[in-house]
Amino acid sequence: MKTLATYREENPIMPVIPSDPQWPVRMNTTAVGYLRRFDSCTQSILWAFMEALQMKDRMVLRAGGAMQGGMMCSLTCGVHTAGLMILGMLMGREDLDSGLDGLMPIVAPSQDLVRRLTRQVGGHSCLEMTGVDFTDLEAALAYKLSGEHEQCVARVGDGAEAIARFLQQLTSEGGLFRTNARC
Repeated sequence: MKTLATYREENPIMPVIPSDPQWPVRMNTTAVGYLRRFDSCTQSILWAFMEALQMKDRMVLRAGGAMQGGMMCSLTCGVHTAGLMILGMLMGREDLDSGLDGLMPIVAPSQDLVRRLTRQVGGHSCLEMTGVDFTDLEAALAYKLSGEHEQCVARVGDGAEAIARFLQQLTSEGGLFRTNARC
């Protein structure tokens, strides 16, 4: 396995996680701004990070399009799916033929991130946190237009901030790295 520093030397396009202590707060503000302007908890967080880390990929943004509202079914919160998508973009395996060895480095960090986000936003299920069945589009729209929606806005900001802090911690501890299947 290669460290992040080694990987960056060999792959200069590997994003650099800002060490600035204010970066998590900026990610909060940016994600909330995108949510207020464009909707989609998942895509708002995803694009904020992709922009900050210079990883703008419209196909990844599109992939996040079906994740808001608990994967459109009131299941896993979009904050969690965005966090895992970002982590996957940074340290997920690049080749299926790397097998389990290529997959293993992301397992523990993913589990840790999900636990942290669950604590930070107060749960992991959109239905449990909002009481809304997002398969009922009328109920979903009523929620979006209600004052209760502000709780989800706050979750997006808090989640983005928690993701940024997590990435900074992983980086400082040397835990943010990718395997290179071609080694």
